[in-house]
Amino acid sequence: MLYNKLLEIYKDIGWEMEQNPNESILSVTYAGRNAEWTFVATTDELNNIIVMFARLPHICPPEKYAELSVFIEKVNFGMSHGAWVMDREDGEVRFRVGVDIGAMELTFEYTRSLTLYTNMTMEYYLSGIRSIIMEDKNAQEAFDITHH
Repeated sequence: MLYNKLLEIYKDIGWEMEQNPNESILSVTYAGRNAEWTFVATTDELNNIIVMFARLPHICPPEKYAELSVFIEKVNFGMSHGAWVMDREDGEVRFRVGVDIGAMELTFEYTRSLTLYTNMTMEYYLSGIRSIIMEDKNAQEAFDITHH
């Protein structure tokens, strides 16, 4: 099972992943340089897919949805792997990566690399996103902050 392999790899990495009972979801609090956020890894066993995401440690208030959406569109346009998503129902923002494992073997190095990519992308764009949510910057100003 993909889930068991993920669990084994995270144990080898030394991460104490929280497990959701009856679901194939693993999570941990990840500490970046300037914030902590929730990192989640989940599997779709039937389709042989792994999804990882880093959940923003802040909720976007409804009055900032439009500006943050513009920022997300600008950022996503330049990305080759993964995407920023926002739930307009509750303001949750995530950076998400999904991978179809197919016939490939899930390895320690691949999992480690994908995990780091997911979390480092959160780290990189966090200041721009925070500038919109907390400092009333517009999407272009936030984009400039992340690409200084």
